Amino acid sequence: MNRIQLLLSTSLLGCVAVALPAFAQNATVQGSPTATSQASKDAGTLQEVVVTAEHRTSTAQKTAASITVRSGRDMLTQGRYQLKDILEDVPGVTGGAASTVNTSPGSGTDNPATGLVIRGVQSNAGTPGSITSTAAAAAIYVDDVYDGLGGGYDIDRVEVLRGPQGTLYGRSATAGVVAIHTGDPNAARVSAEAAVEFGSYDLRHFTGNVNLPLIQDKLAVRVSGNLYERNGYYTADGDKRTNSDYKVKALYTPTDNFSALLGYAQEYNVTHTGGVSIGQQGSPTDFTYEPQEVAQGKNNFHQYWANFNLNLGPVAITYIPAYRTWYENAIILLRGPYNANQYVYTPNDSFLTQEVRIRSTDSDSKLKWQAGFLYYDNTVSDADSQYHLDPLLGPPGVPPIPPGYQFQSHTHKSTDAEGGFAEATYAFTPENRLTAGIRYDHTQVLNTEVYSAPNGTGSLTGNEGLRIFNNFTYKVRLEHDLTPRNLVYAAIATGFSPGDITLTTTMNNQVTPETLQAETLTAYEVGSKNRFLDNRLQLNGDVYYNNYGGYQVGINTSTNLAAPNFNIVAAPMKSYGAELEIQARPSAYDMISVNGSYTHANYGSFGQNETLFSKSTVPGVAPFQGSVAYTRTIPIGSTTLMLRGDVHFFTGHDTSSISQLEQANGGEPYVHVPSEAVGDFDATLLLGPSSNYSITAYVRNVANSRFVPDGWAVGSVTPSMTPGGPPSVLAAGSALSDPRTFGMILDVKY
Repeated sequence: MNRIQLLLSTSLLGCVAVALPAFAQNATVQGSPTATSQASKDAGTLQEVVVTAEHRTSTAQKTAASITVRSGRDMLTQGRYQLKDILEDVPGVTGGAASTVNTSPGSGTDNPATGLVIRGVQSNAGTPGSITSTAAAAAIYVDDVYDGLGGGYDIDRVEVLRGPQGTLYGRSATAGVVAIHTGDPNAARVSAEAAVEFGSYDLRHFTGNVNLPLIQDKLAVRVSGNLYERNGYYTADGDKRTNSDYKVKALYTPTDNFSALLGYAQEYNVTHTGGVSIGQQGSPTDFTYEPQEVAQGKNNFHQYWANFNLNLGPVAITYIPAYRTWYENAIILLRGPYNANQYVYTPNDSFLTQEVRIRSTDSDSKLKWQAGFLYYDNTVSDADSQYHLDPLLGPPGVPPIPPGYQFQSHTHKSTDAEGGFAEATYAFTPENRLTAGIRYDHTQVLNTEVYSAPNGTGSLTGNEGLRIFNNFTYKVRLEHDLTPRNLVYAAIATGFSPGDITLTTTMNNQVTPETLQAETLTAYEVGSKNRFLDNRLQLNGDVYYNNYGGYQVGINTSTNLAAPNFNIVAAPMKSYGAELEIQARPSAYDMISVNGSYTHANYGSFGQNETLFSKSTVPGVAPFQGSVAYTRTIPIGSTTLMLRGDVHFFTGHDTSSISQLEQANGGEPYVHVPSEAVGDFDATLLLGPSSNYSITAYVRNVANSRFVPDGWAVGSVTPSMTPGGPPSVLAAGSALSDPRTFGMILDVKY
């Protein structure tokens, strides 16, 4: 109750601040409804969006990379807070911040980037039964902190970079980066904001922030909080979610060439599994719902961080230390043909990162450069076990295995990594530039583990659990300005994610060490960014080719369909495709956005594991996906009405890989999701000449389309219990796509 009181107090403080006449108004946020509306009245042209994606200030159109930017103000008025919703219309990207992992659906994950899939490159989620800490293929940064906290509220902007970014970012930027920037303290003025949202499924959402200058133009504090609660989509308690967060930032700028930001953030989550067990029987869209009990999972984060900046004239130095902890305690119910309870407990999981960056400061110089170093240390202790409730049926003539533990794992693992990276851009002429970068990584993983299975117990001790991974990566890019508003570029870049070591079981339930190999990526890209028709039409596009090695795939290796056994198989992967982003302003009060991508992702040779895969297509990657959005701004005196509708669509594709045995038993159609289109609509009323008050009503998933989302954890595909009937498919702890939801948001800011 103390956390809830604190969050409500933050919102109430925001409301009190609104009433104080001495408070200055907030500056307009680029891309916000206010900025868009004013720009429409003044010129009706597309505005420039300032970004720091490459650790220097530029605009999105002048950055020679596949970058997409989303405004926090827009996300607020559209009721889009979760990263999967923010990124749903970004070309080439699926998923978002993972709330679950393959090993423990419903409990959460200490690495939210495992939920990101960029250009068909998925993250290694770890061997089922093992601990959750693994290096993701993509990276999420919040306020320049790797896997930082507080990225779901008080958002200023979200920048998405596609393609390897290891010569710019400290860790796990192999497939791309999502950089979230939240509101910083401002010592020039007092400001406050409070938003209240109510919606279907008993949604209650309160968020707010207060900015207080303590020393004019030198010291300020910003406090922001967030409370999110809703009932389950299937039963009131099943899939029920509660999330409470807050963060405090203090910014001290005693001189023009030095600043120090200190921050603390925490996040508490309570999730539920159960209520119903979702299966498929009869067709890919014929879902079965069996009532079941409800289990609860809890996890929480705490983070301390700082950001020091010192400008020495020719160069500027940035130092970012951060310390984060994670805790989880959850029971996950697995119900269907295979009935089990999974118990996940992580009492200790700590992350220490220290990043130093140095860069040139002369904006007129032909050579601009930057270099950095990252130290990463993670220590985790974990207990993970699964107890099966029904007898496990073996081959004919073999007595069934009585109920009991399928596996028990107790792990202590430490990961130490150092990475050095540098990148420079040289302008041969004002129109022609060359960028080159290099990176070196050294990662050491030491795992001490005891793993028990029905057929024995294994352990990792001493150097048995030690693995070391080293790698060099690079980037080379050429860019040319055809005109001041037309840019073309070509790049080749490589990426690297370190491997891991754990214990798992073979097809015969024998315990064995499993080394997850390092993952390497070579990416080729050609792109162009353009403005036409006096800045009323923007057309950006790119084509790419990825060659990925050491790709980690989770697959059921059991020959007994009634007793699935999951392992990790490494296979090469190649993906290629194209991405397109169009923005058009046909009139001063109309905006049209069209985003689309084509992705072709296929595995290479499976070798001796050929029978474990029914096809070579990478699951979870739709060949075509895109969105179309239209916004109409209607001035009504000093009030503005903004109407927005959009449709997101994707073509049919598989959501999971299954073995040839499961395919022979009729399981293949059940891991396939047909083509779908989901429409959203929102209406926002901006009140007053400064638009400091707004009321938004929205409906998401207008047609109430329900389908199997990417990453659906298919537990097993078993023959029908009825002779001649269709097979049954167990989705272990998974949920369908979000149903139709309605909501209303009241926002007040000063």
